[in-house]
Amino acid sequence: MRWLLNALSTSVGRKVVLAITGLLLCGFLVAHLAGNLLLHAGDDGKSYNEYAHALHKQAALLVVAEIGLFGLFIAHIVIALQVSKENRAARKVGYAVTRSKQEGRIAMEGYRPDTWMLVTGIVVLGFLILHLIDFKFGTELKLRDQTLYFDGTDEKSPYDKAVSLLKTPLTIVGYGIGCVFLAFHLAHAFQSAFQTLGFNHPKYTPTIKTTGLIFALVIGVGFVSFPVSGLIQSGTSSPRPKASVSVPADRKLEPVPTPPPGTLEGVDDPRSLRPTNFEQQVEKRMKKLPRELQPSAAPLKKALEDK
Repeated sequence: MRWLLNALSTSVGRKVVLAITGLLLCGFLVAHLAGNLLLHAGDDGKSYNEYAHALHKQAALLVVAEIGLFGLFIAHIVIALQVSKENRAARKVGYAVTRSKQEGRIAMEGYRPDTWMLVTGIVVLGFLILHLIDFKFGTELKLRDQTLYFDGTDEKSPYDKAVSLLKTPLTIVGYGIGCVFLAFHLAHAFQSAFQTLGFNHPKYTPTIKTTGLIFALVIGVGFVSFPVSGLIQSGTSSPRPKASVSVPADRKLEPVPTPPPGTLEGVDDPRSLRPTNFEQQVEKRMKKLPRELQPSAAPLKKALEDK
């Protein structure tokens, strides 16, 4: 730990630690995105539920990982704020034109990518807090509608929770903005971290810069796909209105007539049939009786015809 304390005691050392923590968080983003992409698997959440249950089965390991991840975030945020403060203090007078440390790069003050780091970082922090409220502390803090987490008294599956949350306006807007700012933050942070660690050479810098832009684009598009999917689903999954039949108050429904005793099975109520149709049905049924039973059924046939 002494080397870490010595590093944090100098400006250069703090930038090195900032770069290392940033790259470690980039690795976490890759793993986190890979797991969450199972939401798009198209198997009604089977793959995503299996992934979530597998993670929670490793309870002890998950706690250690969460503590380590929390420490990385806190260290990165605190050191970033301190470095930003030092940079502002070192530049007491603002300039209309700023010359970058990279050769041949000149940009207007206020429009350089590194000047966005503090702003984008704050927005990403807000996005992270919203994400933790949604998926980590939603049932404990009860800051969100609990029907997003429960179906009656039963807790929803991880997939159903995610889909329900991603359909809400707050999540759609908050995650959409957060993912866009995350991409901007990564676009500069990735190459800046390698530069801080000494990978600053005309032969490698263009490749690192291009890789950083591609990485930022992939991570940004990957994460923003979730609120976009929620927006699409919220617009297409609205329940259809139930059809209703209204009966005037002054009108009564007529009772359904009860078939009279003696009606042959399979023959409609004689009172609801025209005589010709009824006779045809009776004749048809009589022909199906065994020959020896037809004479005994003749009186029943006559009685039904008289009705």
